[in-house]
Amino acid sequence: MAKEDKRIDILRAASRVFYLRGFEGTKIDDIAKEAGIGKGTVYEYYHSKQELFDKAVSYNREQYIEQVKATLSQDGTLRDKFIAFAKYQTELVKTHIPIFNMMCTSKIIAREMGALMLEQNIRVAEILTGLVKKAVDQGELREDINPEMAAAVMIGTINQYSSKKVIFFDAQPEDIDYEQMADIIFKGIG
Repeated sequence: MAKEDKRIDILRAASRVFYLRGFEGTKIDDIAKEAGIGKGTVYEYYHSKQELFDKAVSYNREQYIEQVKATLSQDGTLRDKFIAFAKYQTELVKTHIPIFNMMCTSKIIAREMGALMLEQNIRVAEILTGLVKKAVDQGELREDINPEMAAAVMIGTINQYSSKKVIFFDAQPEDIDYEQMADIIFKGIG
């Protein structure tokens, strides 16, 4: 197996173990076992559990950004893309609730993850801002729309409404009315 493939296998195994056991509950032995390798092999690639955690988070963040790009590059109107993104984001949040719990219970993780999540949100906002600009140029949206603000409204709506519902109120992603969310954003409330 190529060195880069082994590195990625270790990152994926680490992600699964951190997801299930949290940072404090994870041992390098657990990650090695999950990856089907010896503990020493893990240390050939990563010097510490903290480094491995940081790299796993970065790897998963990049995977997330690629999936967001794929979701938002589908054919359709900006409204269609918003709905697809809202569904993807809500499903992702629902399936990764243990990560949010880990962030809430670990002060070290919360501090470090906060900065990483902010960077991730900025990148997603940049992608959405570009799509809003394109929609304005194509006459799909009004010319007086501030693309950066519109992207923030879209992300904020998803985070404050659907993500909150699945995290705190145990709603299922299919229970969310994505059409109504899109109507409020694209038709307004006034």
